[in-house]
Amino acid sequence: MRAPLRHFRLLSTKSKPQSSLPRRLLKRLISPPAETPQISGWKEWFAHLNDDSRIQLKQLQDNLMKDVKVDGSMENTLMMGEVNQFHFQNSLAEIKTPTLLLHGYAASSMAFHRNFEGLSKCIRDLYAIDLPANGLSPPQPLEIRCTEPQPLKIEISNDTFKLPYTINSLHHKSAIQNFEDYYLDALEQWRLDNKLGPINIVAHSFGGYISFRYAVKYPHAVKRLCLLSPLGVERNIFSVNNNWRSNTQYKLDFENPASKFYIRKGPAIPPAIFELQTKVLRGLGPLGARLCWNYITAAYARVPSLKYKQYIFEMFYGKNALTQTSKDIFTGLFTNRLLARDPLLDSLCHVRSKKLLLMYGDHDWMNRKAGLEMVTEAKKLGIDAQYGEVSSSGHNLFLDNPEESNELIVSFLRN
Repeated sequence: MRAPLRHFRLLSTKSKPQSSLPRRLLKRLISPPAETPQISGWKEWFAHLNDDSRIQLKQLQDNLMKDVKVDGSMENTLMMGEVNQFHFQNSLAEIKTPTLLLHGYAASSMAFHRNFEGLSKCIRDLYAIDLPANGLSPPQPLEIRCTEPQPLKIEISNDTFKLPYTINSLHHKSAIQNFEDYYLDALEQWRLDNKLGPINIVAHSFGGYISFRYAVKYPHAVKRLCLLSPLGVERNIFSVNNNWRSNTQYKLDFENPASKFYIRKGPAIPPAIFELQTKVLRGLGPLGARLCWNYITAAYARVPSLKYKQYIFEMFYGKNALTQTSKDIFTGLFTNRLLARDPLLDSLCHVRSKKLLLMYGDHDWMNRKAGLEMVTEAKKLGIDAQYGEVSSSGHNLFLDNPEESNELIVSFLRN
């Protein structure tokens, strides 16, 4: 019998430190798994010169879903012409609260294709959507209701840092709220359009960040919140909540993600790559196509489906598949060290969900100590918070090990 979830693999955060994120990205680009089928960079480059990525994504989605078997019914619609939605209904399932699966950055509802079967056995109304401007959900207008704030430039030297000038934190928070509201208000409209009451949310990475913010802004709408390797948890020196004094030296903290002096070890993602993202790959022509395929086959090495790798390749390399709107929002909310400008730990006191679960892969590159810290602080606030890890999995834990991930999610939603 499995140990209680709150104790499951709690000590594994002491595992061997991993290499920096830029180094892992580089390794994936140049060293694909030997057993993975290779592609012709020239052929893919030529095929993607003018193709409409949305048409290709639709065909790849339908092809991928042909292999998915679920208990009950399955319906795919473009809800109100704005949100690509899958709805799985199983009247015999025991979990009655509608549950939403929310994908991460540069992904879509298809990220959960290996979870649909297992979760649909236990959840009566299971939903998975593409966020606006992601996957097959078309972009909606991004309204920025404030001027661009003065850049937050932090000068880092060895183990210290300082700000050359004082920033207007309220101005920065207003800009951040504009970016967040693009998704938060769309999620609330989606819930109302489906005529749903309070829901459970199971969300991955960037989707975890968004769902947490949604639970803060719309506390009546979320019963239970399950964050799968969420992005943006840790406090950090770039947080707009810190109120640093200008030209004052502060000491960095490389270990404690609960500290406002925290920063990730290792180099940052080069600014040009962080801003341009997949445009860099497309700009490299046939070589970019080959490098993109190398990265995908390495990052999703534990996922057996070649169809899914082809789908993700289209998401990354397809013309305008990763929209400028989604890129602008992401770079507006995070730094090139993948640290949130407004960290989730700073807003934990505003969460009103009944239960909270943080889940990570046992080989996750995301900061698991930050997840443990969130659970610890949440318990002090009276939230029923739990922590769990999934074996033989990395950042995409629900894809790498869907059976164990489903078991932990269902246990959390059921009990």
